[in-house]
Amino acid sequence: MNSPGPSDSERGAALLLAVITAALIAAIAASLIVSTSTDLMITGSYRSSTEAMYGVEAGVERAIGELAAVPDWGVVLSAPPSNVAASFDDGSAAVVAPDGRRLSVPALTASRQAVSNSVYGPTEFGPDSPVWRLFAHAALQRVLPPGLISPPGYILVWVADDGGDADGDPSKDSNGQLLVYGDAYGVSGSRRALEVAIGRAAPTAIRVLSWKDPR
Repeated sequence: MNSPGPSDSERGAALLLAVITAALIAAIAASLIVSTSTDLMITGSYRSSTEAMYGVEAGVERAIGELAAVPDWGVVLSAPPSNVAASFDDGSAAVVAPDGRRLSVPALTASRQAVSNSVYGPTEFGPDSPVWRLFAHAALQRVLPPGLISPPGYILVWVADDGGDADGDPSKDSNGQLLVYGDAYGVSGSRRALEVAIGRAAPTAIRVLSWKDPR
């Protein structure tokens, strides 16, 4: 005597259970993929941001080293084209960041001035308000000593009179103090900046008065 097979309702329930199980597995797999992709994106973003920060620090430190050898900072504060630039400046007016962003150096300089005016403008320092001059801009590889492996990066450094010498002339330094601002562009849209105030400790020695991330 043959045993009865599963009924149509039992077969239908089994099929439904199989479909639900497959859907749950697919949902879990999709969640894992999204979670893994998000983690990778966060890790990559943190890495590119950190590389950009290291880049802007290197650019600012290199610029400070060269400023220490300039006897009169008025030559770097003069209006273009008579102002003196750093030795590692590449002289280009339009450059491309490592991730393909096109950078207009004049536009970035104007932006730096506008932001500065909102903080250190005429209402704060009057005629001594800082006027920013581009001191250097170059690929990070050009900033670092030869032979070092460099992550992708593009660095810009501006300088300005600190506004506290009360001489009424932002193109002249009268108190041995200077503002230095660095901007670094890396991969994946990363960008980091650094604002530093320096002063002369000796004819060729510099002391750092402040060092901050302006974000």
